[in-house]
Amino acid sequence: MSSEQVNRLDDLATEAIAAINGEIDSSGMSMESMVLLINAERLRFLENKITKEFKELKERQDKVAFLNSLNKKINSATVKDELDITSEEELKTMLEKAKEYGVDVKDGKLKFNKEERDRLIENIRLTVDDLNVLNDMQLQTVTRLTTERYESYQLARSIMKPLHEDKVSKARAMGGR
Repeated sequence: MSSEQVNRLDDLATEAIAAINGEIDSSGMSMESMVLLINAERLRFLENKITKEFKELKERQDKVAFLNSLNKKINSATVKDELDITSEEELKTMLEKAKEYGVDVKDGKLKFNKEERDRLIENIRLTVDDLNVLNDMQLQTVTRLTTERYESYQLARSIMKPLHEDKVSKARAMGGR
């Protein structure tokens, strides 16, 4: 592709994006410009959706990391298979936050015998497992959207090529070649 063609495509893309943003009237646009407009809008839609999904995925993964950190701190604070967080302010705060994430923790409970501690750790693990299942499902969605975005980009390229070749052949015909 020549530098003139690249510049023209760049101009058309800029025009299409401006039309999408409502900055110019699209009623007088060429077929090529309209195709770019539609494809640019589709690509932007998919990009925004991917970004939103990634943000949700990241937030959930941060919860998983937090809960894993909580498990480590519980293990570190355990003495003779018992957990006493009466003087552990950080663990108290972390347990309160874990409740917000869906971990089943009794209100005001600061001392845990072996069985209660094991149940607490199991509750945290189950919550992590649930979050990881959601993460896996959302990752599949992100992968599907990314594939769809790539396919949309490829479709745009495949549409633009025949339009360009048609213009070239018409120009040649007008030139008598």
